[in-house]
Amino acid sequence: MKYPVTAGSIIGKALDGLGLSGIVARHRVLHQWAEIVDSVIARHARAVKVTGTVLHVVVDSSVWMNELAAAKGVLLQKLNTSLPKGTSGITDIRFQQRSWARSEPEQPAAPRPPAPSDAETRQVKTILEPIANEEVKSLLARILEKDRQLRFRRQNSP
Repeated sequence: MKYPVTAGSIIGKALDGLGLSGIVARHRVLHQWAEIVDSVIARHARAVKVTGTVLHVVVDSSVWMNELAAAKGVLLQKLNTSLPKGTSGITDIRFQQRSWARSEPEQPAAPRPPAPSDAETRQVKTILEPIANEEVKSLLARILEKDRQLRFRRQNSP
């Protein structure tokens, strides 16, 4: 008996097969920055991009840039500990001072699409019904949902 699998597990296997899982893991650091470093550092420094194995961090003052540069080894260890085993880690952190980093206005959250209507749900079921492979069916369902959300955002963007 086949059990449903998550789209994430299918995508994870595909990324592994393409040799991209390490790249994705390193980019996940951008979203986990505040949890990896402590909240004091996160208030003054923001991870903005990963280029290869180099993490780029924007800091709000030269004082913080110097402090973090001095603590680079500890930060690299924390970052690489957060990565999955076997992933090639972050090898360097490049700090850049931007006095506006802390005062950058937050973007308003995009409106969330409403739950799918009954008609949309029936349409998705009709599309997925003939598909026998549960992994493919699960992945296609996720793609259809993302497409619905994207169409909603496009219709409701300024």
